[in-house]
Amino acid sequence: MENLLQSLYVENRAGFFFTKFCENSGNKLWKNCVYFWFDLQAYHQLFYQETLHPFKVCKQAQYLFATYIAPSATLDIGLQQEKKREIYMKIQPPFEDLFDAAEEYILLLLLEPWTKMIKSDQVAYGKVELVEETRQLDSTYLRKLQALHKETVFKKAEDTTCEIGTGISPLPHVSKKTEYWNMVPEEYRHFNFNELLNNKLEFEHFRQFLEAHFSSMDLMCWTDIEQFRRITYRDRKQREAKSIYIKNKYLNKKYFFGPNSPASVYQQDQIMNLSGGWGKILHEQLDAAVLIEIQKHVLNRLENVWLPLFLASEQFAARQKIKVQIKDIAEELLLQKRERKIGVWKPVESKWISSSCEIIAFRKALLNPVTARQFQRFVALKGDLLENGVLFWQEVQKYKDLCHSHCDESVIHKKIMTIINCFINSSIPPALQIDIPVEQAQKIIEHRKELGPYVFREAQMTVFGVLFKFWPQFCEFRKNLTDEKIMSVLERRQEYSKPVPNWERSMTRLYIVTLFI
Repeated sequence: MENLLQSLYVENRAGFFFTKFCENSGNKLWKNCVYFWFDLQAYHQLFYQETLHPFKVCKQAQYLFATYIAPSATLDIGLQQEKKREIYMKIQPPFEDLFDAAEEYILLLLLEPWTKMIKSDQVAYGKVELVEETRQLDSTYLRKLQALHKETVFKKAEDTTCEIGTGISPLPHVSKKTEYWNMVPEEYRHFNFNELLNNKLEFEHFRQFLEAHFSSMDLMCWTDIEQFRRITYRDRKQREAKSIYIKNKYLNKKYFFGPNSPASVYQQDQIMNLSGGWGKILHEQLDAAVLIEIQKHVLNRLENVWLPLFLASEQFAARQKIKVQIKDIAEELLLQKRERKIGVWKPVESKWISSSCEIIAFRKALLNPVTARQFQRFVALKGDLLENGVLFWQEVQKYKDLCHSHCDESVIHKKIMTIINCFINSSIPPALQIDIPVEQAQKIIEHRKELGPYVFREAQMTVFGVLFKFWPQFCEFRKNLTDEKIMSVLERRQEYSKPVPNWERSMTRLYIVTLFI
């Protein structure tokens, strides 16, 4: 059933494959049920709009009933007569659960064609023959590709330092095992030099930090060599000019070959031998391999000395705290904006989409006095207002039944005021006795006359969404227990749980139960 539901929800993106299977099967009942399911989703979506339009809801409900359910329906789905009568009696005004019985019926019916389609696909897949074929490529495109490959190899040989015959083994990946990294707080140890390069603001702070410690030469040297590496190898004049500039500025006894060098004496000797001696360094340009070896030594000091000192500074920690606070505020504002836009009652989670059958089963459970009482005691252990939420949902259902009975307006108005005074604007603190946003409660109080029969629509759907999260837990809890044992186990758990110190909430729950029993 779960696979069938997932398939139906992505049917429009899958090219209506299952729909075509039902159409080509010759079974009119299967075809009508698929059509009904899609039209029913359009009906459900009307209740999740920013503004509910009662006229559109009534029109869609009447269309569904006349097309698929009525005795003379053109696309009859074969629903039982008793179910047809129940839907007809509740069609004015229509609510979101009007066609629950019909949806449950067609899903069970569509399970048969779905199973047949899966089996036929498996048989067809088993008939597919796998043929292996080897082809020899020899064309102008292949020759061009080979030429490009040779050109790339030549470029790599010039730019990399792992070239055979250089006399220097490549430095290992820069590790964070120096004593300086022990000074860095745990939450900042994931930072590395590459992350710093991608963060322009922090990179500028790092540059200023090096200047303050008279060590900006390391960063300047690394940057100049990096610029040299990014010059295309075809632009030989520019590469030569940049190489000479780097040699004159950094490869002297004031920096790289001096006492403050990022390389050890042994490493300096290796660089000297690789470049061909001091005379060659003075009079000729340096090879790319030599410059990249120098850059590695510079990067080693940047990452293992200056970067951890920078991360351990008080200024860096202060900036990160401000960023976290700003991020939290931004996320909260975005969340509030999103909730205001779509409404917290909407089924935005994929769990809702893939669980139509579970939602229908949960509605039935809340209408069952025994199951509802057990679930009410179960959620009472999870939160103070959840128990009231079950009662509120049940009372709104009774209000809907009153609307369908077409009784006197004064009776319906009295019921509305009773629900508001008990759950939404209670005289016993807290005034809001159910788990809904304050703005939603205020809207009900101020616009109860304008909203008509849908006055509690948003609030009921919000409460339903909150309670539905606990339904799988409750099903798992009662799986191996009888009805008698369920209540006894819940009572024992309630005794062991911490008592609520606020006596007013206990009095409120007692007041609610007394009012509606």
